[in-house]
Amino acid sequence: MSTKCRDDLVKEALDSIRSALAEYLKASCRRSLTMVRLTGQKRLRIDFYGLYSYYKGTENFPRFEDAYGYATHCVSLATVSQLLEGAISEEGESGHQLVLSIEKFESMCKEVLKQ
Repeated sequence: MSTKCRDDLVKEALDSIRSALAEYLKASCRRSLTMVRLTGQKRLRIDFYGLYSYYKGTENFPRFEDAYGYATHCVSLATVSQLLEGAISEEGESGHQLVLSIEKFESMCKEVLKQ
């Protein structure tokens, strides 16, 4: 793939990443919300490694890393963080993590669970 950024590919990459996050949330919201409420956590970290199995590859981005790498190259890490409604850090064991406030996580869960 060319390193020149194309708007259609940026959109495809971002849509694929958001879709993987939504599928992850559908599968884990109830369990995660119960755990954070019991422990009194203020933030939740979602390791990107956890999103891999929920990612549906496309012709242009067969792996999560491909979509994420293209998106961050073309629109910046800050923009991708903003679109995912959290902050992305590199503190995870397997690389990047999405860090969300519990309030934001609850809001995202409510949104995906009513779909």
